[in-house]
Amino acid sequence: MIRFVEHVTRMKDDQRFKLLGNFRSYRRQWLAGDIMAGVSGCLIMIPSVIAYARLTGLPPESGLYAALVPLLVYPFITTSPQVIVGPDIAICLLMASAIGPLAGGDPKHAAILAAVLSLTSGILLLLASRLQLGRAADFLSKPVLVGYMTGAALILVVSQLSSLLGLKLARNDFFPRLLEAIRLRHQTHLPTLFFGLGLLVLIACLRRWSRKIPAAIIACVVATAISAVFHFEQYGVAVAGSFQGGLPGWAFPRVEWAEIHSLLPAAMGIAFLTYTEGILLARAFAAKNGYDVAPNQELTALGAANLCNGFFQGFPVTGSQSRTTVNDDAGGQTQVASLVMALCVALFLLFLTPLLAHLPTVTLAAILIYGGWNLVEFQAMKRIYRHYPAAAGIAALTTLGVLSAGVVAGILLGVILSLLTLIERISRPPDAVLRELPGHGFHDVSGTTGQTLPGLLVYRFYAPLLFSNCGYFSERVHNLIATSSSPVRWLLLDAQAISDIDVTAVEVLHALRAELKEKGIALKIAHANRPLRELLECTGLESEIGEASFFASVHECVEAFKGLPS
Repeated sequence: MIRFVEHVTRMKDDQRFKLLGNFRSYRRQWLAGDIMAGVSGCLIMIPSVIAYARLTGLPPESGLYAALVPLLVYPFITTSPQVIVGPDIAICLLMASAIGPLAGGDPKHAAILAAVLSLTSGILLLLASRLQLGRAADFLSKPVLVGYMTGAALILVVSQLSSLLGLKLARNDFFPRLLEAIRLRHQTHLPTLFFGLGLLVLIACLRRWSRKIPAAIIACVVATAISAVFHFEQYGVAVAGSFQGGLPGWAFPRVEWAEIHSLLPAAMGIAFLTYTEGILLARAFAAKNGYDVAPNQELTALGAANLCNGFFQGFPVTGSQSRTTVNDDAGGQTQVASLVMALCVALFLLFLTPLLAHLPTVTLAAILIYGGWNLVEFQAMKRIYRHYPAAAGIAALTTLGVLSAGVVAGILLGVILSLLTLIERISRPPDAVLRELPGHGFHDVSGTTGQTLPGLLVYRFYAPLLFSNCGYFSERVHNLIATSSSPVRWLLLDAQAISDIDVTAVEVLHALRAELKEKGIALKIAHANRPLRELLECTGLESEIGEASFFASVHECVEAFKGLPS
């Protein structure tokens, strides 16, 4: 933390000013939406973070402490105007498995261990930012983003089945939880279900009427009022309840070195999951709303948020899909919504804990289900499927991976599939035999259009020449020469799309040129760009092919060929 503060103080004025990038061009017309989004997000957040704290064996107030501090740190560093950070169920499940055996059922010791995890994961994230590892986010393609968002939205919806149906579901994973809900459907608490469906209809109608209406807040107020008047808890409808409040204080977590050593693998996993979920969420909403985010800066923002959280009795956090969804759905435009949310959490901790007593938990489920369903990008999926069927398959498999194996495994599956698709495209790139259109020169046209010059084969390869495709390049050249309608005298390689050539491809070109020479075929090259010429020169290929065999354009080479004696 001290090093981070020193780093900020050493910044130049313009660099330090960038930390306020989310606020420096703020518009007054955004304020109403940000306030509504902040209040709505706070209403959603309070019961959920209390539940997450209980899930990990921590005191209920620890969840609110973990939510409060990052909301005061992250907005001043992030490049995303919409992402809301906070406790996340996936991270809490990983954290619970790490601190549970060490805490021995002691909530106070569990809170200290959780703070250590937050500190350690924060340090790892800041170290990754220092090493510029944020560039790894470039491997998260649009199909992976769409697949992740769809899977995360479905997980969010299914995670609320327990509250919507009034059931106690023991399973947390998507398919087991869904199957358990189906198996126990006869135990559904009908008053809870009907009340939740009514709230869903209310929210949908309000949002359809006008997106400016704070549907989440109205739903919470209406539900709380009805619950208080009719005493819903007497009819078995679950309510949020209240607890002892108070703001968190500064505390350095002290544990044994052996415990830190035991927590380190979990901290590494949490750091990876924190960044992966955070940057995917930031990029998904950036793509949805038309702005950009800086991946490496997001590493810094998430690292600083977790580092500070560890000093204020919190636990690890990341970008919260549910709160970010509510923020976007309620009209939040900037990180002012985060600050409003932090103010609301602080006020709640100080004065308003009794207000939570009568709020039916099914209200929150209705809000999250509506927001989660709206996250599924049906139009984007249709566009991808229509134009890029293979990419649609990657998106679908990413969604399936997220649902069946978890967020990290699903994302890694999507990245691996994207890389395999890229390798396939590079190893079998498009190519063309150029043909002459009278009066327009040589162009890439279909085989039935245009004409060729007898003895001249003009070949264009649409990719860098690398180890993965040079064999395919050589094979295509041999096939084209063998199937030519007339004996080939010159092979002209249009190299305008060849920006790079590696050592394996150089050897293939050496062998190809020698083989062509034995057959009486001269190798010529047109449109060789400067980087390619430099590579050919340093490998000796330029002198081997001959300076006179390089042409500035296909037209220049064709004219030289036409001047040859018959």
